[in-house]
Amino acid sequence: MKTIVFISDLQMPFHDRRAWKAVLNFIGDTKPDEVVNIGDVTDYPQPSRWTKGTKLEFLGGTLKDSAFTRRHYCESVRKVHNGAASLLGSNHGMRPALYFAKNNPALLDDDHPNPYTEDRLLRLDQYGMDFHEDFYDFAPGWTATHGHLGFSLSRIAGGTAMNAARTIQKSVVCGHTHRAGIISETKGYRGKVRTLTGLEIGNLMDMRKATYLKHGAANWQQAFGIVRVEGSKTFPELILINNGEFVVNGEKYHA
Repeated sequence: MKTIVFISDLQMPFHDRRAWKAVLNFIGDTKPDEVVNIGDVTDYPQPSRWTKGTKLEFLGGTLKDSAFTRRHYCESVRKVHNGAASLLGSNHGMRPALYFAKNNPALLDDDHPNPYTEDRLLRLDQYGMDFHEDFYDFAPGWTATHGHLGFSLSRIAGGTAMNAARTIQKSVVCGHTHRAGIISETKGYRGKVRTLTGLEIGNLMDMRKATYLKHGAANWQQAFGIVRVEGSKTFPELILINNGEFVVNGEKYHA
């Protein structure tokens, strides 16, 4: 049986350090076959549309933040996990490349690709990590995607993943919303049925560092996902994190 750990939305350097350390401890202890980051591993606030024309846009920091993520994500994962690992494209991850293409189009051509794509900024090839720009079909009837590619967003945890599953007619693991939930729908009759599942895996961000919330509450949950694959069968599981701690198979993990 293959075990895949899915994590999402650390948004470094605004991640929850205790929760991330606990997840790293879990990965190192249980030795999954694969670790998949659903995206938004780096926040990249400087080149976002929200900071256009403001002081933050001109402070710089994209290269510094990329180096931070390489050190605290890529290197940290490789210290505890030497198996398959990958990162999916996401809205935050696209920010540097889109910013460069919009403001420096004269510097791009077929012989000089965009140097600020996320896989290049994080030097994923040096860490033996794959990059999937949009979808990653990791098991029969299942795919992973960040969740930003035009799917209908839901306020109900798990609902966005389920909306994506209905759209593409595959079970889906996604992030993006910072919400954590799992929903399944079964259709058919007389035993001839088909089930689609949406697994929405929350976030590992420190909400206190999300200054745009203006000290308000958000419908976010910290979590990560585990999917076990045996042939054509899949067994998805959502692991909720409570104040930097969680339990899997009766074992508590913490920083």
